[in-house]
Amino acid sequence: MRIEERVEIQAPRERVWEAVSDPSKASDFMEKMRFWTVEGEPATGHRARYTVRATVGSAEVGGLVEVTEWDPPHELAWTSITGINQRGRWILHDRNNRTEVIFRLGYQVPGGLVALIADRVGSRAVRRHVRSSLEALKRMLEVR
Repeated sequence: MRIEERVEIQAPRERVWEAVSDPSKASDFMEKMRFWTVEGEPATGHRARYTVRATVGSAEVGGLVEVTEWDPPHELAWTSITGINQRGRWILHDRNNRTEVIFRLGYQVPGGLVALIADRVGSRAVRRHVRSSLEALKRMLEVR
C-alpha cells in the first residue's frame, strides 16, 4: 500500500525540518505513532536507527527502521530493517517563507490473501492518521 499526503505550512523550511527530522519531536504531531532512538546508534542523520510503533485499529505494528537518505533541510527517507516492510519519505519544498510538506509511506503486511484484505481495510485508517498528523504539524508550527 502506498500513501502520499501534502500540506503547506506557513513556516520556513528549516523550522519544519527541525520537527520532521527529530524523532523526539515526531510524537508531538504524528498521530498513533511512537518513536525511540536505538541506543548506540546516531540520534539523527544518515544511518540513524529508530524503533517505530504505529497503532492501526487494535493492533500495534512496526519494527526497526534506518534512515537511508538525509539531505537537510530538503529530504529524508527510511526503510525497515525488521518488522512490517515499510519505506517512508519526508520532502520539504521552500515556497517563499512557506513550506510544502510531502509525506510518503509505503508498506506491506506479510501474509497471503488475508493480509492483502487487512492491508486494504487498514489503509483507510493509516491514511486518516497521516492526514491528521500533517494537520497537527501545521498547527504546531504555525502557532504565533
